[in-house]
Amino acid sequence: MRLLTLARDLSRRKAREREGLFVVEGVRAGEELARSPLEVIGVLAAPQLAEGERGARLRSAFAGRGIAVTDVTDREFQSAAQTESPQGVLAVARAPGYSLDPVPPDASRILVLDAVQDPGNVGTLIRTAAALGTWATVALPGTVDVWNAKVVRSAMGAHFHYPVVHASWEALRDFCTRRDFALWGADMGGADVASLRAPARCALAVGNEGSGLSPRVRAALAQCVSLPISPVVESLNVAVAAGILLYKLRPDAP
Repeated sequence: MRLLTLARDLSRRKAREREGLFVVEGVRAGEELARSPLEVIGVLAAPQLAEGERGARLRSAFAGRGIAVTDVTDREFQSAAQTESPQGVLAVARAPGYSLDPVPPDASRILVLDAVQDPGNVGTLIRTAAALGTWATVALPGTVDVWNAKVVRSAMGAHFHYPVVHASWEALRDFCTRRDFALWGADMGGADVASLRAPARCALAVGNEGSGLSPRVRAALAQCVSLPISPVVESLNVAVAAGILLYKLRPDAP
């Protein structure tokens, strides 16, 4: 069964990069995929999917697009699933060829992930950045693969409509220079975001969960920004902090 073998292989980043494919698990993410323009290679369905009305509708939605839905046993399904509680549905889709250029004239905000490693955090960051109107999210080296199944599921379909790009530090630095994006970074020692007015074009970088921004990114920042927090807690989760900062730095912020 080629699709099952392929889905198993796509648990590895090298396989995803080689094939240009990724895995989508769960009913909610599957619904978003079925509504998206992305090419879906095929779908694996475990018996669990047919037990609920929502799952049955999702199966029909894929079939209605002419996408092959292959029934597998629970054991076969679990051998390919990469997330907890995949809800009996696993789809293989082609990753869109997002890139940093060209830039829409109205693009004003970008989120940069500097070695953020937790898949749940990265998925939430992507979804939050998309919701708050950023043009794209850029993942620098050291960041977990944005097409990891856990990242895709945490982002709840944001990948399917919103540019998410892996880029080298050099490529991002060159892009920011050419396109007039000021590089700002989230850091606990930075200036209070409430005291600042963001430039017309701003790329906000957030760092690794444990060590923060890398030295090369930190050295290139035009501005460090922070959120004043109560001394009762040491720090905020990176996705929570990024969401608040992006809201504060939105173009129409007072």
